[in-house]
Amino acid sequence: MNVKKVYLISGWLSVAVGVLAALSVYRMQFLFYGIALATIGFTLSAINLYLNAKYFSEQEKFPKGYLGIFLNSLPVIFMLLIVFKFRH
Repeated sequence: MNVKKVYLISGWLSVAVGVLAALSVYRMQFLFYGIALATIGFTLSAINLYLNAKYFSEQEKFPKGYLGIFLNSLPVIFMLLIVFKFRH
């Protein structure tokens, strides 16, 4: 598989997984799955950002990996807020 395809696929998958992870915040029982999806999304985002920095930095100024990191961080931040709010 060539590098351009991996770059494009990892970018779109990181955004798609990020949307699913962000939607898991809606219901408390889905938060466990959201954290698991966020882990996968962070990995895909890191791959996308690495490939952008190495090969495609002059072609695309804002890679989809940044949006993926933002969306994947929402369930993690939400979980931290819940832990700190209900702490004794």
